[in-house]
Amino acid sequence: MSEYIARHGKPVAFYSDKHSVFRNNVASARVDGMTHFGRALDSLNIEVSCANSAPAKGRVERVHETLQDRLVKEMRLVGISTVEATKAFFPAFIEQHNAQFAKAPFHDKNLHRPLAAR
Repeated sequence: MSEYIARHGKPVAFYSDKHSVFRNNVASARVDGMTHFGRALDSLNIEVSCANSAPAKGRVERVHETLQDRLVKEMRLVGISTVEATKAFFPAFIEQHNAQFAKAPFHDKNLHRPLAAR
């Protein structure tokens, strides 16, 4: 997340599934129900929005499954087995993946803010 913010700025909101990193899925002693990651985003004034409908969950999980499956297979095909080789391979993979699967946003306004902005 720190690399993303350094590159693009702070997003207005962070859209995710209901994984326990993003949302406290069990009752706990914490009154606010936030996870550590959620508190970090809150301190940066970034809203966390979890997918609630089946189509929204599908959008989030489909990308995760695609990357989890496709990335591993692509890495095997080119013989990658180290973290260093992965880091070198990843930018070209993402560019190719986005060229094939990315869709233009409804609105092209950039809603990222500088890190210093609250």
